[in-house]
Amino acid sequence: MAFKTVKKKSDNYDDIESLFRDLPTHDIQSLYSHQADIIRDYQEKAISKTDVAIELPTGSGKTLVGLLIAEFRRRKDNYRVLYLCPTKQLVNQVVETSNSSYGIKCIAFTGSHRYFKEKDKYAYNNGEAIAVTTYSSLFNINPWFEKPNIIILDDAHTSENYISSCWSLSVFRSRDSNIYRALIDTIKDNISYASYNKLINDDLDYFDRDLVEKFPSPKLFQAKERIFDCLSTYLDDHADLKYQWSMIKDHLDACQFYYSWNEILIRPLIPPSLSNKQFESAAQRIFMSATLGKGGDLERITGINSFYKIPIPAGWEKQGLGRRFFMFPSLSLEQSELVRLLEEFLKLNNRTVFLVSSEDQVKSLRSQIKSIDSNIEFFTAYDIEESKSNFVNSKKAAIVLANRFDGIDFAGDQSRLLFLIGLPYASNLQEKFLQSRMNASIIFNDRNRTRLIQAIGRCTRSPKDYSAICVFGEKDLSEWLLLKNKRKYLHPELQAEIEFGIDNSSDIDFNSFFDNFREFINQTDDWKNADRNIIELRNDAIQTNLEGADQLEKAAKHEVDFQYAYWYKDYLKCFSIVDNVISSLDGGPELRGYRAFWNYQAGSIAHLLFIDTQKPIYKETSEKYLEKLVKICPSATWSRFITKIDSESSIDTNLISNIEYLQQFLNWKKISQTQSYFKYLKNIEEFINNNDLENMNLHVGELLGFKCENPGSNAAPDPYWISSDDLIIVFEDKLYENSDGEISVEHIRQATHHEDWIKENVKEVSAQCKIITVFVSNRTKVTEEGRLFGKKLKYWNYSDFKNFCIEIISLGREYSRYYNGVNDSNWKDYFIDEFLKRKLSPAEIIKSLRDFDSL
Repeated sequence: MAFKTVKKKSDNYDDIESLFRDLPTHDIQSLYSHQADIIRDYQEKAISKTDVAIELPTGSGKTLVGLLIAEFRRRKDNYRVLYLCPTKQLVNQVVETSNSSYGIKCIAFTGSHRYFKEKDKYAYNNGEAIAVTTYSSLFNINPWFEKPNIIILDDAHTSENYISSCWSLSVFRSRDSNIYRALIDTIKDNISYASYNKLINDDLDYFDRDLVEKFPSPKLFQAKERIFDCLSTYLDDHADLKYQWSMIKDHLDACQFYYSWNEILIRPLIPPSLSNKQFESAAQRIFMSATLGKGGDLERITGINSFYKIPIPAGWEKQGLGRRFFMFPSLSLEQSELVRLLEEFLKLNNRTVFLVSSEDQVKSLRSQIKSIDSNIEFFTAYDIEESKSNFVNSKKAAIVLANRFDGIDFAGDQSRLLFLIGLPYASNLQEKFLQSRMNASIIFNDRNRTRLIQAIGRCTRSPKDYSAICVFGEKDLSEWLLLKNKRKYLHPELQAEIEFGIDNSSDIDFNSFFDNFREFINQTDDWKNADRNIIELRNDAIQTNLEGADQLEKAAKHEVDFQYAYWYKDYLKCFSIVDNVISSLDGGPELRGYRAFWNYQAGSIAHLLFIDTQKPIYKETSEKYLEKLVKICPSATWSRFITKIDSESSIDTNLISNIEYLQQFLNWKKISQTQSYFKYLKNIEEFINNNDLENMNLHVGELLGFKCENPGSNAAPDPYWISSDDLIIVFEDKLYENSDGEISVEHIRQATHHEDWIKENVKEVSAQCKIITVFVSNRTKVTEEGRLFGKKLKYWNYSDFKNFCIEIISLGREYSRYYNGVNDSNWKDYFIDEFLKRKLSPAEIIKSLRDFDSL
């Protein structure tokens, strides 16, 4: 056997483009101009920077740029290079493409490090190959990859959960019921009685299950030893959660505690990624992102306080990659026709991709697709973890991916049809809390926009690629696509495609959807004319910058510094930093919710300093910040457990609760789909016209932001309205054929028992809950005996109630005119003011009613 020649330890390439020309690439003759521009910018200006962020849109060859930089540094400097991807599937996709198409040697490292091959470990450690692995392989309690010199983070814009999960303890009610209940019991003394009852109630309704609350940090500090003992006991033999717990258990002070009916999440506000020694010690960290945006989102996601940023080269301001034809069937078709359309599309198309927002939808679609055609092969993300080949080689297939809007590509003929059936606006409880409870959705606008763009781009991966996108999704997905005030933030090309899709989905029949789809798929002359129309629309479209982005970007650096000081228990440093955050957020009303949240952080830190030092100045300062929190953001009702606010000067908390619930309810009612929403209002008008009192009562209560129920049984009351957890208005509705007579004493006596029924049957009721019983009737007379029995009742004349309902329908139309998303703080503020002006707060409604004994 002949001896092997010892290879040189480094190659003398002067630049990355020279390296590229020597690589045995397949099907790639040259770099795109934008790829070459990025590479030159990196080599000339960023090669010595510690943290570099590179922006390249989805489908523009971002992975090749990252791998060329990685290979150049590996060869020239003999560096150990670690290339991170969000998932195993993407690891395998990068390695397969790199080795077969780019001629760059990469090795996939997935699964437990105990099963890594010795020759692969040797190749990485000696700088002979690029290691490609998942984020979780580095961000964990005991990463195997020692001292990487260069770390490249692909799809960094989607990495928030992959990085933060290392420092996040998620306890799910369904999976970890005993642990969940033990934690809720541990904090029960510091949450309301009604909240505790909701959390332990197995039959809670949809809206209450979705509500996220925060356990205040000062209370967390007081309860940390009990929480520590509870979790240490329960997690000792829990293989998965004990590792997450080990990362935060000594830093509970620096974490936020969020809870809902479904889940408990304990995590730091920003992941302290540099506390990971392998990550911290790298000579360079390169963050590859589809968008750098503005607003400091990348800083908050990664725990890095500043970057050298290489923006997308000029020329991408108007033109996008590929062509998308949007269809919005729900704008014209009924539910039965939507199901039929899905069936026909699946029969016509070879391979179809579905993006959904939950695993439950995956199961549901599996059954539905198999019922349409049992010969359709069904795939999920797990089925393509190693390779997509089985899917792309299938003659008839459907793949359903839950919460997967990044990385997986279905270019060219791999798939020409994408169904969007859901897009979560929040991927964890912290995001959901800040958006829904703190009116701080502004900090996630860029992130949510990126998620949408990622979803839309799964099947268009090159300038000449094309894909139809059928939007079956509701709620948050529809908002971004259908609301003009949301679309203006999107790329001009995407704005034009969506506008064209909306116009061609409105007021058309079933066959037109099918015909348009075929014209597009076959790229006919009619479609080419349509494509020119989209280009005209694109040229007229202007992308608007997100409001508050400059202030948010300025604040991000201070927020990251604050988190590290918090993590290492340097409360004095935290205290000195927090005002920098608050002052950076000084701006318009759109920043108010997030500014309020940072006043909360300031109050919490001052409270910890008071506990540490017992200096009264810190106690006074803490109270000042927390009072400011509630004044800026009245919906922060959870904070009332840590500060006392003069109830006379604060807005009615029941009104705030109603407006928050109303916004969620309207989203559920598809308010962004104007025709569908107006049809809903028209149905309520029919109840009014037909004197259907119970249905009037039920639906108008919902339009006022009450959670409404109509029990329907003989012994039960008529509809009742719930506001927050401390007020219920329960009704007795009586329409008599003859309005001139007296109200029946028997009916009055029946109404007096409604309060007892509510206490016995409605679990939201606490000992402090105020229950108001209202008798609605077309009769105005009552006997003395009736007055005696009805002393505690309120009276609402039917004619007045009917006029009131008509007024609320009119108000409901105004909801649509001003609506700009499920968590739009401006909408909340506007209608809080409107309700106050119109005397529609729960307190004012009750105040307007007559006492029954005054009849």
